[in-house]
Amino acid sequence: MNGSQAGRRLLRLDEIADWRGSPLVLFVGVTTAGSISHDVFPAWAALLGRAWALRGVDLPPDAPPSAYHRLVEAMASNPLVDGAVVTAHKLRLYRACADRFDSVDPAVELTREVNALATAGPVTAYARDALSLSHVLPGLAGATAHGVAGHGAVGTDHGAGVSGGAGGARAAARQGAPLPGDLAVLCLGVGGAATALLVAWRHSPALAPRSAVFADVRPAALADLRAVADRAGADPARLSFARVTGAADGDALLDALPRPGLVVNATGLGKDAAGSPLTDRARFGPDLLAWDLNYRGDLVFLQQAAACGARLADGWDYFVAGWAGALTAIAGADPTAEIFAEFARAARPRRP
Repeated sequence: MNGSQAGRRLLRLDEIADWRGSPLVLFVGVTTAGSISHDVFPAWAALLGRAWALRGVDLPPDAPPSAYHRLVEAMASNPLVDGAVVTAHKLRLYRACADRFDSVDPAVELTREVNALATAGPVTAYARDALSLSHVLPGLAGATAHGVAGHGAVGTDHGAGVSGGAGGARAAARQGAPLPGDLAVLCLGVGGAATALLVAWRHSPALAPRSAVFADVRPAALADLRAVADRAGADPARLSFARVTGAADGDALLDALPRPGLVVNATGLGKDAAGSPLTDRARFGPDLLAWDLNYRGDLVFLQQAAACGARLADGWDYFVAGWAGALTAIAGADPTAEIFAEFARAARPRRP
């Protein structure tokens, strides 16, 4: 690598083609420099037998198609770039570059999103988020009062006494949360994570909720998710799609959610931007699990839920599983349960 690239966590688009050094994996997101993935990445790469370097590429949420064109072209032009893990740009990358991929996996055709690119050979696009979630959901659905996903004990008043802002919410979420199987779900935000949830339920019907409401401020995003549901053959009687204009509308949907329920923050608020998709008047309760797909940031959503005695779960397990799914795709490795477990063990010492 050249001197300007050494020791940095980020690359600009115009630096990718000139990368020199270890084989490179890119991390394409919005605010990637603060991610713990940079710290645990060497251990993950070693599990796959790779001596990769990792660099983030930050693009704004509304990046134009030309930015994605430049990204893919630069990756394909440099034989030292093995691939990219894509977090916040899955749908936009697909729309901009679908005709620039040499091949795609079947999940890309179903979801029309991309969360990993392999570029050591032909440019191959993958959508592994649903696979990753299939390794996370059983831990939520199978939780008991003794804990979940290896995160320790859960008190009967778990969440009710959480204090200390984001740190307190993060500590409570780390303990896990009991979750019955016959849930009603409210998913706030309909980007890539919501798409992955819908597809994961299709592949694991035993984990599917009795009903699910997907809400977003963007009519086009709701239409896209409805189209995925149609292509996936999802039961329309169990699904509904709601446009919201602000956090107060989210509060109303939460009030109407049957209990027991799961409410998911899939908006990115609390990490990519400050705040929460709900107001401080949102009525959570002990019969709700609040699942924030963020694991870092101000985690306002979890603080709101904790203040009302709700059960809490953060996005740590999904974060780790997402990287496992994407990196195995780039490496051409089988995404086995053992690999997912090894990724989780390697990351555990870095958990906030």
